[in-house]
Amino acid sequence: MKKFLVVLLALACLGTLVYAEGATVGFGWGRVQFNVASGTSASGSEIMSGWTTGDSWPPMPRENLDLAYSGNFTSFQLTAYMGANPASVVDFMQFVNINGTLKLIPDMVSFKIGEFNGDGFDAFRKTSPHPIRDVNNGNVGRMDGWGIIVDVAPKDSGFEAAVFYQVADPTVTPLATLNSTIGNTEVGASYTLPSLLKVTAGAVVPNANLFNPGGTGYDRTIFGRVELLMVPNLTLWADAKYDGFDLATAVSNINAELAAGYSMGQLGIAFAGTFGSNGSPAVSSWGVSPEAWYNLGPVTAGLYFNLAQADTSVSTMTYGFEPYVKLNDFNLRVSFHYMGSTASGAISRWEVPILIDWGF
Repeated sequence: MKKFLVVLLALACLGTLVYAEGATVGFGWGRVQFNVASGTSASGSEIMSGWTTGDSWPPMPRENLDLAYSGNFTSFQLTAYMGANPASVVDFMQFVNINGTLKLIPDMVSFKIGEFNGDGFDAFRKTSPHPIRDVNNGNVGRMDGWGIIVDVAPKDSGFEAAVFYQVADPTVTPLATLNSTIGNTEVGASYTLPSLLKVTAGAVVPNANLFNPGGTGYDRTIFGRVELLMVPNLTLWADAKYDGFDLATAVSNINAELAAGYSMGQLGIAFAGTFGSNGSPAVSSWGVSPEAWYNLGPVTAGLYFNLAQADTSVSTMTYGFEPYVKLNDFNLRVSFHYMGSTASGAISRWEVPILIDWGF
């Protein structure tokens, strides 16, 4: 019944937005992948075919429905993921962004209220420039969940700062203790020197809405990032995050990422390197993901590769490679993706996916 009421509300909003200046309605296939064929190296393994999203296993499709309105003083956003959880008919359509914005001082201060997930508020998040499978440092910088955000971003100043006062999910816990709410408050800020660099820092609480009745259990992440802007066609940034000190048994989790990309006319390259030291006693890990592609006009040919080690104290590594062809006019990629491990007797996976990302 609750989902039905939300759908009715969305349709009512759509009906009013049709006649509103600045309104947009959209539908998109976001990060959707259809596997023409897939399987594993296990004995007797069947060759499968069906939907999947990115590296997910088992298959899980996802389509996006976006409704938005933006005026001089207000804006509204509603995003639904359809097929987000095929195992549950109830959750086949999930509303991940339902929020409104009051532009208290246009081009300077805005007040946002509602639910923020997915691409709801990513002002301080960064991903690597890989065209086919980008890499992020655990989504650090993303502000997601329910609550209110005060965002200060004076136009043309290069500065932005936000405070997210996060409350419990009202569909699960209408009220939470003040202690837990304050404990889940997030902050972030960035400053850009045009054509030189951009610096970002903040403190966020990942895994939004995980409120413990006692007001504890949150795990605050402190992060910082430096991005170089001085070389045309070059993407280069590095960030690091630290967390674990909020937990009942304190641990030191440190994770860093270096991301780079360069475009040389028709040729492009990208790279991401990650390093982590997590737990007590600490377990070190690392990963590298290079990619190269060449634009031939109607099509782009590329090759992605990754190599990672989850624990440097053992010799086991995981690896994957993916040659692909993209139809540029349709933003559609066809590839062969192989994922394996050097562990003795490990089962590898392979797939022939069609990756679709388009909408209106």
